[in-house]
Amino acid sequence: MSTTSGTWRASNGRELGRALARVRQQAGLTQEAMAARLGIERTYLARMETGLTTEQLQRVFAILREVGYELAIVGRDNNG
Repeated sequence: MSTTSGTWRASNGRELGRALARVRQQAGLTQEAMAARLGIERTYLARMETGLTTEQLQRVFAILREVGYELAIVGRDNNG
């Protein structure tokens, strides 16, 4: 996982999980608070943050790797 000026990059599920944890923390939210907002169990969020992947997510990363890309998580403004 790499970061450049607020953009988190991930090339696999583990890196995506770490990025999700970091942006959640930067937003000042605990796992409990985030899970409550999303209507999911805190344990599921914890598994996601440690790199839980699904077959679909693995395929997305495989496609991106094949064509030389990676996933970027970019902050958005609150105006849109």
